[in-house]
Amino acid sequence: RDIGVTGVQTCALPIYTTSNTNQVVVDSFSTSSFRSATYNIQIKDGTSYHVFDMKVLHDGTTVFMTQYSEIFTGFRLGTVDATISAGKVNLTFQPSNSPSTIKMVRTGITS
Repeated sequence: RDIGVTGVQTCALPIYTTSNTNQVVVDSFSTSSFRSATYNIQIKDGTSYHVFDMKVLHDGTTVFMTQYSEIFTGFRLGTVDATISAGKVNLTFQPSNSPSTIKMVRTGITS
């Protein structure tokens, strides 16, 4: 959804529930669409929760990222990483346990 600021777009991404502990792509965007993105991420595993924010920036070849504002009940429920391939930035999630559910909101800023 466009928030009314030129070059900025915020959207709630589809909820993803894992069926195993393999790494999966949970979001991707074209390198020509956005230069950077901020993610607000919540992971749930049973009655445990893990929330954090992540900023992602790319130069067309390499992805740079930082994770911050992390809170969890008990332990980390998974890891999130970003890669660039075939003109797309891919956000991947590897759960510590399965099933785990990941919910995200992405705010992207154009190049």
